Amino acid sequence: MGNVSFIGMKLPDRVRVDVHREAGRNLLDVAMEHSIPLPCDCMRGNCGACAVKVASLCGKTNMIRLSDKERYLLLTAGKISQMQYDAASLPDHPPLWRLACEYQVADEKIMVAF
Repeated sequence: MGNVSFIGMKLPDRVRVDVHREAGRNLLDVAMEHSIPLPCDCMRGNCGACAVKVASLCGKTNMIRLSDKERYLLLTAGKISQMQYDAASLPDHPPLWRLACEYQVADEKIMVAF
């Protein structure tokens, strides 16, 4: 089981949610299930509005590498630099910014800031 802590200006305090990994379940789905007001427009990874900061709380990370689509949207939204875009394929250096609609929830403890 994983654990997601959400922090954001639209939340009065940190919200902690226990999650079970299910195929096809992304961070945006988890947020919506728990009435967390993550920003989003298209919900399909086409706009970049759901960009959030994701950090591991257990020292290690199981974060997957970014897809080409996600890397491109984060670059065009100004969330990552060209150098980060070029280096985003390094599995031991996961990027801080992710798209909530693309980030697949795993058995890990993470903090999500928006």
